[in-house]
Order: sequence, then structure tokens, then C-alpha cells
Amino acid sequence: MNVLVAGGTGFVGRRLVESLVARGDVVTVVSRDPSLAQRHGPAGASYRGWLPPLDAYDGVVNLSGANLFGRRWNAEVKRELRESRLGTTRRLVEAIAAAHDPPRVLVNASAVGFYGDRGDEPLPETATPGTDFLAQVCREWEAEAQSAPGRVVVARLGVVLGPGGGALQKMLTPFKLGIGGPIGLGHNYFSWIHREDLVALIQWALDTEAVAGPVNAVAPGVVTNAGFSRALGRALHRPAVLPLPPPALRLAFGEVATVLTASQRCVPEKAQRLGFTFLHPRIEEALGSILAPERAAA
Repeated sequence: MNVLVAGGTGFVGRRLVESLVARGDVVTVVSRDPSLAQRHGPAGASYRGWLPPLDAYDGVVNLSGANLFGRRWNAEVKRELRESRLGTTRRLVEAIAAAHDPPRVLVNASAVGFYGDRGDEPLPETATPGTDFLAQVCREWEAEAQSAPGRVVVARLGVVLGPGGGALQKMLTPFKLGIGGPIGLGHNYFSWIHREDLVALIQWALDTEAVAGPVNAVAPGVVTNAGFSRALGRALHRPAVLPLPPPALRLAFGEVATVLTASQRCVPEKAQRLGFTFLHPRIEEALGSILAPERAAA
């Protein structure tokens, strides 16, 4: 398969490109700095700084989007978060529509933030959207992607866990120091996915004609924030009992703290119904597989 990847230099994108190349696909990565991306990106892919005509491509994967947690949210940052998602998606959709022989499939990222803060309500792909800022961005982002001709898959990503980066890397220090713990009472649900499962799911979405529309890219073993904290503490052989009060989180991070305190009990109903198999469905085993090399090195 000839695949174009936007956002192929990030925590998920790099591993996806490696995996696509390893299975024999021809991969082009679009980056704002292609020379830097080529120096630090996976070997075997080609890198370019502009969007080529898409006639030669079988599939497109769009993982682009500014980091939600990079800065405190204000009006300018919110505009950037929105435009980095919608603008890139719009340009890709226009390029797909302009192709004489367009790619057969677009796999476009979204997020479980689509659902908003929903307590303990189970959330399959048919659940209604939320109303907060991130939910609104996700709705608009998905609408842009869904306007592409051909098959479109929208992957609603949970928190991606993997070695060497991402959300887990930021969590490790307080837990290693023995001062980690849940947010507040820890009752909010924490939808997550192992990076290897996410990469496999994206490849499965590229290959599987029956997959279309929104797909919850989350592990079936959803846990509460308290359950995740206990599992991470056990994996590190550290206590995980010191709660982080939500007001302190809001003081430190501002409005973006609502992303951390929201509860989304997402269910990967479509992926499981259509036959996708998770390699890491449960949080204890997933964290063990990620942290085992680090513990061995220590």
C-alpha cells in the first residue's frame, strides 16, 4: 500500500511509520521541516514539506494537531488548537477530492474528548457528543474529515500509553518518587490504549473495507483514574495513594485541567464487533509490558 501520513513525526506517528515500512508499505511523511524529520524520523520513509498530488496514494492517515497540554488555554491557544486540526484536515480533504484517482481511505484522528464529561455512562461510537470546548473541536474536526470522498475512518483516541514519551512519561516522575495518586477521588473513567494497539488499529482501518465512520480507539479494559493509579503504582512498586485535588490542578493548568478531570467510559464496540483483536486489553499487563525494559535497566 502507498500511504501518506500527516503528523508522522509525533509519539504515535513515528511508530506508525516504522510499522508501515516494516510491513512493506511505501510511506510518505508530510512535515513542516522535512529535513529535520528525515534526520530523526524512521528510516525507509520519504519526507516532504508540502502536500503532493494524491493520485498515487492508496490511503491517507492524518494524526496532525497541536499539543493540548503545551500551554495554558486562552483565546489564541484555542484558535491554534482548533486550526491545527481543522485546517490540516481540510487541506487533506481538498487534495483527496482534487485527485483524479483518489486514495481509497482516509484515517483521521479525533479524540474521546468528543463525548465531553459523562460520568459512568458507557460510551460506544453511537453516543451523543459533549458540549465543552474540546468536544466542539472534535465534532468540527470529524465533520471536516467525513466530507472527504471515499471511505473515512475517524479514530477517537484515548490516552495513548507507550515507552519513551506521551502521557505516561509525564506521569512517571511523581509515581517513582512515591507521591503519585489519583485525581480527586479517582472516580472519573480513564479511557486509554497501548501505542502498539493503536498502530495496529490504524493499519487495520486502512486495510479493512468494512470499517468506516467513528471508531473508539481505546482498550476494552477501561479503568477509573484511581484504578489506573493503583496499577501504575504496582507496576513501579511504589505507593499511589496521594490524591491530586482538582482545584490544585485547575490552578496549575487552567481550563486544560478539565481534560484531565473529565470522565469518559468509552467502549471499543465497533472495533471488537468487526474483529479487531487487542494485544493489550488490560491496564496491568499493558503497563507491565511498557515498563518492563525500564525496570530491567534499573
